[in-house]
Parts: sequence; structure tokens; C-alpha cells
Amino acid sequence: MLYPIFFTAIDRVLNNENGSRQFLQLNYILHILAGSIAVLLFWIYRVNYPLQLSGIVYLVVIFVVVLYYWKSPIPRWNLFSASIIFGFIVYMRAIREIIQLTPLWPGVTIGLLSTGIITISTFLFVSIAWNKIKRKVSFSIITSILNTLILLIGIRIVWDLIALFSVKIGDQNGILMSVYQFFIQNDILYFSLTILFGLIIPLAVVFFWMKQIKASVTKSSFLLSISLLITIWIGEFLFKYFILQYGIVL
Repeated sequence: MLYPIFFTAIDRVLNNENGSRQFLQLNYILHILAGSIAVLLFWIYRVNYPLQLSGIVYLVVIFVVVLYYWKSPIPRWNLFSASIIFGFIVYMRAIREIIQLTPLWPGVTIGLLSTGIITISTFLFVSIAWNKIKRKVSFSIITSILNTLILLIGIRIVWDLIALFSVKIGDQNGILMSVYQFFIQNDILYFSLTILFGLIIPLAVVFFWMKQIKASVTKSSFLLSISLLITIWIGEFLFKYFILQYGIVL
């Protein structure tokens, strides 16, 4: 849904050189692949027939848009906005049908935050891996992307603190307690792993990466990018576990 946001920046920064065009096309393929997997899972699990059809329409839209810009430059106002809009519609329908939260806005808002974190970590890994293999692309916006990632993780930490200590939840006996107390009593292992992989390790990796950039040390960038990607994906699966298991948005 959010991955196309990077496409215009890539096209502008890399000036459509031969190597950069291949890099952009690689990101197009990843965009289509991610959309295809999501739509395929809708059909495999038979979530909801209208949602399945919406997914097919979304897949057709992103395929057509990618095909249109496959060899041509991307203007400032471009058709990838349509793929983002269609992706958001499918995303909203998926939350409404699968998670069934009441109210819906915490799941939507934090889901967008999660999507941004996943998108940035994936894009960073692809960029660093491409540089390692091809050595043709000098990406000058890594620092600003890392700063954005720090901001998003920081917002999530603030949200989690509010949800853990301010929101009340009842146990099987009807006793009200904070979400933090509930997790400590009922699911301390998954809760600890979620905090570790979802917040602490990603933030530590990003801060260390920023220090490496300032010190002009880039040899460890690939290891840092893959570590960041793996920990964020693990953390996001754990965050989704708490939504599906308890209806609690973290």
C-alpha cells in the first residue's frame, strides 16, 4: 500500500541512469509481489468474497500502473496515487472483516504506522542489498529515511505506553486491570518478545546505524539492514497476535 511512495523519490534521486532504472524496476516487482501475496491469502483463507474481489481489482490496478511506468520517468503527479488509494480501501476492508475492532480507528491508525515501519525497513534492505551487489547506486536519502523510522518507532512507543498503562481490560473473573498487568499475568512470554523485537532491538539498530553513517563507516550497513528487517517483521507478527488474540492494538 505505501511502498509506491518511494518510487518518485527513487526516480528523482537516481536520474534514470541504467543501473537506477533496474533498481526502480526491482522495487516495482516487489510491490506487485507483495500485493499478489496479500490477495492470494485472501482467497486461500476465503476471508470474504467482496474483499477477495477488491483484492483482485487492486492487483490489476498496481499491475497496470507499474506496466505504464516500467520504462518511462515518473512525474510528480502520477498514477501510483491510484494504487495507494486502492490499497488503502482494501486495507480498510480487511481490518473491518478480519479483525472486527470496535472502535475501528486504533487498528487503522496503528496499522498505518506498522505499514510505514515495514515499508521503510524493507526499502532500506533492498537499497543496501542493491548497492552491495551492483555498486551502481549511491543513495543519499538513507539518513532521512532512518530519521523517519526513528520517529515512527518513537510514536509507537508512546502509543504502547498509553495503551499498556491507561487502558483497562477485564479477566475471566471480571476484574479490571491495566493491559500491562493483564499481559504479565496471562502472556508474559509473547509480551516480552513483542517489546524486544518490536521496539527495543529495532530502535537500537537504527541508532547504531545512524552512528555508523556519521562516522562514515558503511561496511556493516548490509548486516544492519537485514537485522532491522528481520526484527521488525518478527515484532509485527507479534503485534498482530495481540490484536487477533485479545483485540488489543499495540
